[in-house]
Amino acid sequence: MSGHLFLTMPAASYCLLSGILIAAAGPQASSIDATSADESVSAQSADDGTTLPDAESSETGTPEDLSRWEYSTEIDLPAADTASQTDGPGKDLIDFFLVSDVFAHATPDLADLRIHSASGLAIPYALRILEPKSVRDVVPAIEFNRNEPENDVHELTLDLQRDDIDHNEVTIDTTGASFRRPVVIEGSNDAKDWKPLASGNIVRFPAEKEPFQIQSFSYSNSRHRYVRIQINPDPLAGDIVNGIDNFSITSAEVIQHLELPGESVTMNTVLGTREPTRQFGVPASRWIVNLEGDNIPCNRFEVDVKDAEFARDVSLESEYVNSQGQSRFGSMGVYGTWQRLRGDAVEPMFLEFSEARAKRLRITVADYRNKPLSLTAVRVTSPARQIIFERPPQSELPLRLYLGNPEAEPANYDFARNLPEKLTAKPVRATLKAAEINPEFIPTPKAFTERFPWLVYVTLSAVSIVLGTVVVGLSRTAILNHDSSIAEQSEKLIA
Repeated sequence: MSGHLFLTMPAASYCLLSGILIAAAGPQASSIDATSADESVSAQSADDGTTLPDAESSETGTPEDLSRWEYSTEIDLPAADTASQTDGPGKDLIDFFLVSDVFAHATPDLADLRIHSASGLAIPYALRILEPKSVRDVVPAIEFNRNEPENDVHELTLDLQRDDIDHNEVTIDTTGASFRRPVVIEGSNDAKDWKPLASGNIVRFPAEKEPFQIQSFSYSNSRHRYVRIQINPDPLAGDIVNGIDNFSITSAEVIQHLELPGESVTMNTVLGTREPTRQFGVPASRWIVNLEGDNIPCNRFEVDVKDAEFARDVSLESEYVNSQGQSRFGSMGVYGTWQRLRGDAVEPMFLEFSEARAKRLRITVADYRNKPLSLTAVRVTSPARQIIFERPPQSELPLRLYLGNPEAEPANYDFARNLPEKLTAKPVRATLKAAEINPEFIPTPKAFTERFPWLVYVTLSAVSIVLGTVVVGLSRTAILNHDSSIAEQSEKLIA
């Protein structure tokens, strides 16, 4: 009897819970099962090597579904007649800088940005972060007129096959372990009339860890199509054995070495009211600075201070959300001293640091026994995020920038990878209008537990009731069995 009850009660509770879940899910439960079945079939099709009918194929150029992007903004292009008419890289290029609206709604890595025309055509673009950097590009060249004598001048000529690109460096790789040889580098437009570009010594000496060597030679920007390299014998004859020079040129490259200065953008902020506090055990003041957007990049914090004379220690914090969903400020490891002597020019105070992304910052100034500083304005600066693309036909306008799709993969357009670092003409500047909700946006269906959060509590309550019923039933059965056993023992004793 008790064993039968123990088996049937859990079975009844399972049936009850199943009924609750199915009733709560309603007609959507069947659609979830159907979706799972479709995913299983799709996965099997992919394993079999067949083409999925719904998959986006880069080979066929299937357009992306723009209903997955939550926001969009119109790109305001300048008139077509102001576009660059220069041939080569830079022709008819448009660019614009990303603004706070984009950072607030796009993914942190900006991989979800897409540009589409009025007809839905995807416009390839290049995204660049305009921070100062050094770029060394190898200029393609064809080698000819190689001459490697046994004990004379080694010579090699490179044909760049074009005369419209600047070059300013030659790198030479050679055999040999210890030498110092004079080098002469010349340029020509016709491979007949040669003009000097650079001279020096190519050097290699052995050392403990790695050899000391000089194998690169710089010169002023040149557009000569032909570059000739001549390497003279070592005056000390270190590589000559039995009258034979074992030295040879392995390879040579012509380099375009660029120092790109970068470009920054400065954004205004909203400065909060002063709050008295303590820092490192001394009286201090702090202000919260609203950057007016999420994930705003910044690497420079600039403040206008009204006071004529001061010397204060300052620190900067950024806002974050902890695991409980609470907003907190944490140290960025950014500290400094702001100082202005009486009579100094009134210039902004600033802090510079490795780039960070934030929605709000908090600046704290140690006052000690001094009067609190009077801050009047705050700005943040970061390297500009530049979008570059080719101007489409007038019939494809207007263009829109789509953003706000966490599931989007990086576009990695060929256009971006082939666009040279240095453009021959400056792109024409466009601007972005305010971001707005994409009218075609269809939210991703929420998970079952997110659609019915109350179901968790209902289920737990039902389980508690069922388990309570089971426990009460088992307790009663145990008591009855115990009483019956005692009664039977008593009757046997009396008998």
